[in-house]
Amino acid sequence: MSVPTVGSFRSELEAVRTKLREGHLNAVREVLKDSDILAACREVGHEFRDRLLAPVVAVFHMIAAALWPDFSFQAAWHVFGSRHVGSGSLAKARGRLPEDLFDKLSRFVAGAADRLSGSRATWRGHRVVDLDGTCVSMEDNPDLKAEFGVPNTRHGPGRYPVARLVAGTLWGTMTIIGYAVGAYTASEQALAMRLLPSLRPGDLLVGDRHFAGANLYAAYLRRGLEFLTRVHQRLKIGRLRKLVEYSTDDLVVQLPVGKKHRREDPDLPGSLPVRLIHLEARVRGKFQSIWLATSLVDAAKYPAAEIARLYAGRWRIETLFRELKVASGADVLRSKSPSGVRKELAARVMALNLVRCVMIQAAVKHGKEPTRLSFSAALRLVVSTSLRMSAAPVLQLGRLFEMMLERVAAAEVSERPGRDEPRALTREWKHYPHLRVSRAEWRRRHAA
Repeated sequence: MSVPTVGSFRSELEAVRTKLREGHLNAVREVLKDSDILAACREVGHEFRDRLLAPVVAVFHMIAAALWPDFSFQAAWHVFGSRHVGSGSLAKARGRLPEDLFDKLSRFVAGAADRLSGSRATWRGHRVVDLDGTCVSMEDNPDLKAEFGVPNTRHGPGRYPVARLVAGTLWGTMTIIGYAVGAYTASEQALAMRLLPSLRPGDLLVGDRHFAGANLYAAYLRRGLEFLTRVHQRLKIGRLRKLVEYSTDDLVVQLPVGKKHRREDPDLPGSLPVRLIHLEARVRGKFQSIWLATSLVDAAKYPAAEIARLYAGRWRIETLFRELKVASGADVLRSKSPSGVRKELAARVMALNLVRCVMIQAAVKHGKEPTRLSFSAALRLVVSTSLRMSAAPVLQLGRLFEMMLERVAAAEVSERPGRDEPRALTREWKHYPHLRVSRAEWRRRHAA
C-alpha cells in the first residue's frame, strides 16, 4: 500500500474544495456568484484562510439550509456537501463570518432582484414598496431572551424569545428590498424608520394603519417618499378642513401634526395636505367602509379607482411572509446567539430573494406575471435542478437552467381577487398537553 505524498494530499484537498465551491446551489449562482461573496468579504474587511469551509461554501450552505425542507444546517450539508463535516465545524464556519458580510450580501441580492424587477415593480412612474411587519421565534436560550425578549401572554411570559421584523417588498415581484429586525418590544414604526434610508426618492410606500399618522407621513415626505395607507383609527375625518373636494368619496384635507410630535421634533410642519379616498371593501370576509390616505393629491394623474386596486394588492405581502416563515424556515430560527440569529435571518431572506429572481427570469422569458407563479414549485425546482447541475457535464448546465425556467413558468397559480380564507386548521393536532416546562425539569419531576 503506497503512502500518499504531501503534493498528492494537497491536490486532493484542493479538488474537495473546488467540488464544495462548485456544488452548492448552481441554479441561483447566476445572481450570486463566488466573486460577489469574495468582493463583499474584502469590502467588510473579513480576512480568511484557504480552508475547507471557506466563506463561499459557508454562505451557500446557510442559504441551502433555508431551501431544503428540513431547514437544519446539518441536513443541508448532507444533501449539498460532498464530504462528511461535523456540526461543530459547520457552526464554527458560520461563526467566523461577520454580520456585516451578510448585511452586504443581503443588500447585493436585493439590488439584483430590484434590477430584474424593472418596470414590473412600478406604477405610474413610482416604484411601489409594500411595508408590513411580522415576528419570528427562536431557541429557548438566555442570551436570545436577553437580546430579543419574550411576549407576555395571559398565562404569563412566553417561553421562547421572539424578534420583530419589518420588511419592504416590491409590489410587482414580491422581492424583499430591505428589512429591519429588533426586539419584540420594538415598534413596527421605529423599525420602519430604519428602512427609509435604503429607499429611493419617489418610491410609493403602501402600508396598513400601523404606518399611518401625520408625524409618519411627514417623515416619509421629508425623504422624498410618497405614501398610501389606511387612515389611523382615531382620525376624525369630519373635523378636518377640506382643501379640494373631487367628490364626496375623494377629497384633499389639511391634516394637523400633533403638538406632542412637534415638541419631540421641531422640524415637523404644523400640518400637511393629504388626500382621503373612501371605498367599500371586504376585510376578512366582511364588507367595511374604509378610508385611504395618500400623498398623491392629483386626481387626474392618480385615479381613485387605481389607488384602491393598488392598496388591495398590498395583501400579497402576507403571502410573502408565509413563504419566508414556512417555506424558507424563518418561523423558528435555529441559531443560539443573537449574532447567529441575525445572520441566519439574512441568509433566509437571501434564499427567498434568490428564488424570486429565478421566478422573475422565468416570467420575463415566457411572458408571465411573476406574482402569478408558484413560489413553492419554484423552490422545489431550484433545489432539484441544483442537485442535477452539480453532477452534470458543463455542456449540459445551460440546458438544465433553461428547463428549470420553463417549468417554473408553467407552475402558474390562479388569480383569486378578494380571496378570503379562515385562519383555522382542518386537521386536529394530537391530543397531548403542551409542555410548559423544560424537558429536563419534566424528567426530574417524573423521575420517581
